[in-house]
Amino acid sequence: MYDTVIRNGILLAGFLCAFIQCPSVNADIQQQPKRPNIIFVMADDQRENTYSAAGHPILKTPNIDWLAHNGVRFSNTYTAAPVCSPSRTSFLTGMYERKHGIGFGSAYQLTEEQWLQTYPALMQSNGYKTAFIGKIGIEYYTFREQIASKFDHWYGHNGWTAFFPKKYPNSPSTLPYLNAEKNIITEVMSDGIREYLDKVAEDKETIHKPFILSVSLSTPHDSQAHSMGASDFKRAPSTENAELKNHPVYDKLFRDGSIAAHEDTGKDPYEFLPKNILDHSKGRARGLYSVYYKRDTNKEAHVRYFQMIQGIDKLMGEMIETLKANNQLDNTVIIFSSDHGLHMGENGFGGKSLLTDVAAKIPFLLYDPRLAKKKRGQTIDKLISSLDITSTMLAYGNTEESEHMQGNSVLPLIDDNNAQWRDEIYLESLMSWRDNPIQEGVRKGDWKYIRYFRGNRYKTTDGGMGNYMVYKEEDLDFSNQTPIFESLVNLKDDPLEKVNLITNMKDSKILKELRGKTKKYSEQQVSERIQFKKSVNTALREPY
Repeated sequence: MYDTVIRNGILLAGFLCAFIQCPSVNADIQQQPKRPNIIFVMADDQRENTYSAAGHPILKTPNIDWLAHNGVRFSNTYTAAPVCSPSRTSFLTGMYERKHGIGFGSAYQLTEEQWLQTYPALMQSNGYKTAFIGKIGIEYYTFREQIASKFDHWYGHNGWTAFFPKKYPNSPSTLPYLNAEKNIITEVMSDGIREYLDKVAEDKETIHKPFILSVSLSTPHDSQAHSMGASDFKRAPSTENAELKNHPVYDKLFRDGSIAAHEDTGKDPYEFLPKNILDHSKGRARGLYSVYYKRDTNKEAHVRYFQMIQGIDKLMGEMIETLKANNQLDNTVIIFSSDHGLHMGENGFGGKSLLTDVAAKIPFLLYDPRLAKKKRGQTIDKLISSLDITSTMLAYGNTEESEHMQGNSVLPLIDDNNAQWRDEIYLESLMSWRDNPIQEGVRKGDWKYIRYFRGNRYKTTDGGMGNYMVYKEEDLDFSNQTPIFESLVNLKDDPLEKVNLITNMKDSKILKELRGKTKKYSEQQVSERIQFKKSVNTALREPY
């Protein structure tokens, strides 16, 4: 994220250490003769605070918590894009959507030349075995049917699969899992992880070659909650699916009356964002997200969401046990995160795509077995971007980043919480489906400023997405445009961002500062996209 000073400082430290004796940048990570294995597990729609180590009052997640207690928790991590396709592409490329150009509203698709600059491709070229399990989530790319060939091991899918994939045998997103022993998608993923780790452990020819395994889960996404059964959300799925009867996770768990609909459910969503800025009737209050707008269905949506997170926790426990059994845990870094968060009734909203903390913050837990005991169990509250996760994996693999990446490795922060780091973070959401406005802004300290725009290039659809913008570079240059709306919130006083202070603080120093910073970052993003296109082949989607 344009942290040139930080990046240059780290490069200078490395340059000096090549000529004089000096301690490692990460002195508390014990030296080992080989690079670590890396497992990156990404949930789908899991909010930042939805595990017990983060203080959640209901969820009990001992295996996710194990990562926090034995590793590091980053409590202020923001996704580069609060919707799945651009977020996942940002994880892969280490770039914001405006720079890599891939998203639901974009006119572009990812090219093979762009793929060569992703973390799997870079690490593969640097001697890592690469594996992928689950939902790739890019959606728009020139080599969609050849994605499996980009990894040494592939057990994944394009598109959105189902909670019971075998029930949809003719869907391309379920075909890889039709011969699986299990029926529930998260359990299928867990078996896939175990089988891969066993295979690696038994492969005598490449046993000394490190691997990076990317696991991209489909839960707790709304599509999985709907495909559990009882899609009206008026009763438990086990009333329709006998295979869920007496299941330890997906039957009676959280059905003891302890869960209620969110207190904001059914409230007027236009108190914070006016209807002319975001009309919920044009998509959000219909389809997948409609369950968050009514109290009876909101409660059931929460039950299923929490159940699916418990399923993820079970998967994490099984993965850790497999690593232990194969003697792999002592040299395997584990990272757990999510593509973005989710509104589940807060402020009367349902869905994602907004830059509220509920939708834009994500979990980030990092376990490194080589970390000194005194460094374990710490929580770091610095402002982190999902782009930093990409840079961190490359740093662990001693793999050079692409010159176009925009994140920074968090390893210096783990070593020294007072290490030089950003004190502000740029945020953007270019998603225009379901009447979403284009948004961008900056968080600095307790303050967050967001400005909103409408584009000019619109496509009409009858698929429940409303009229949405299909953007090219010129549509995202707001240097000479006036925002249609602005918001300023103080997150310390107002963590759910209910009170817009933009009018009361119209003459304040902080508002002037954040407006200026947002404009600067926005223009820099546009400039970097232009430079990126000059050095890398890009491709338009049909019919653009």
